[in-house]
Formats: sequence, C-alpha cells, structure tokens
Amino acid sequence: IYRNDEMGPTAYISVGFEGVPWKSPDAVTFMVMQAIIGSYKKTTGLVPGTISGNRVVNAVANKMQVGCADEFEAFNIFYKDTGLFGFYIACDEVAVEHAIGELMFGCNLLSFSVTDEEVERAKRELKSALFSAPTSAEASCAEMGKQVLAYGRGIPPAEMMLRIEAVDAEEVKRVAYKYLNDAEISTTALGPLHGMPQYYDLRRATGMHRY
Repeated sequence: IYRNDEMGPTAYISVGFEGVPWKSPDAVTFMVMQAIIGSYKKTTGLVPGTISGNRVVNAVANKMQVGCADEFEAFNIFYKDTGLFGFYIACDEVAVEHAIGELMFGCNLLSFSVTDEEVERAKRELKSALFSAPTSAEASCAEMGKQVLAYGRGIPPAEMMLRIEAVDAEEVKRVAYKYLNDAEISTTALGPLHGMPQYYDLRRATGMHRY
C-alpha cells in the first residue's frame, strides 16, 4: 500500500482472494461469480449504473448520491495449481472506504444471498463474452493453444455451454462459501488513501456478521 496525496484525486485499489486452478471442478463457477460481480465505468455503457440490474453496480452507482467509484472490475485468473479472484477499483479519494465496502459486501453476498435471476443474468453475460465476439483465425488459434496448455485438449463451445448451464444459485453459494467466506486476502493500493481500511478490517469484512 503506497499512499501518495500528490498523484491527484483518484485512488487505485485491488483486493484478491485465492481462487482455483484451470482443472478445478469449481473453475466454471468462478467464471460465473466474476460475471455476477461484473464491471462498471461511470461514463460508458448502454444502461446507466443507477438503474442496473446488477446489485453491486447499482449499489456503487447510487452510493453518496453521485456514486462511490469511477470504475471497478471483477477479475478471475486461473493458473496451473492455483488461481486469483477479486476486484479492482478506481475511485475518488473521499469515497475509498465506501467503494471498498460495497465491493467486499458484494463478494460476501455470493456466499449467502445469490438469486436465480442474478445467476441466469451472469450466465448469459458470460456466454456472450465467450462466444459472441467476432474472432480472427489468430485469436482462435491463441484460444485453442491456451486450452491445450491448460486442459491438454481443446474445449468445444457446446461442452463449455453445458458446463455453464449446470451452474445454479446453490452451486455459487457453495463455492463462494468454501473459497471466499472468512478467507485470507491480499490487497494493493496506490494514491490518496485517506479512507483505506486497515488490513484487519478488510479481513473481517470477508465474513458476514449477523449481530
């Protein structure tokens, strides 16, 4: 964490949880979880964040009347024997605590309060991202090479669609509770970090406190 008040008004923060490797049976569920959290940019997009059906986007866009983040994005990276799941935020210096709080709460809700509607929306967005974009021969070869390195074979689109369709709200809650609830985290931050919570408070925010 590097606090620098001379960088301007925008703070950059990232929080990560340990995820799963490529070959994990829970890998596709993590892809759906990433889509549930989603991404947001204040000035772009067809639907304004203030009326978005995504709970996290809606909460971030409506916080403090003007929104508490300029942009955020959930990330999910697979490696051979581990993975990384989390979020990145760019926000104003006065909204650091609010922005981190909303995103941590959004990750926390994956373990306890995911609706079928949210999961279906995330599955649609994931399938659209994977299969709707126009691809060149070069991009197709690169994707095939990545799959061969990760799985030892190419994954047909029909198989991936079936794997995504098999994920439901209960499966998301099971996987999120197993890997994200009361879990160790790592964080990095840069810029004017007046409201940056202590690591103790961030770690405590990974669990749901019902009292």
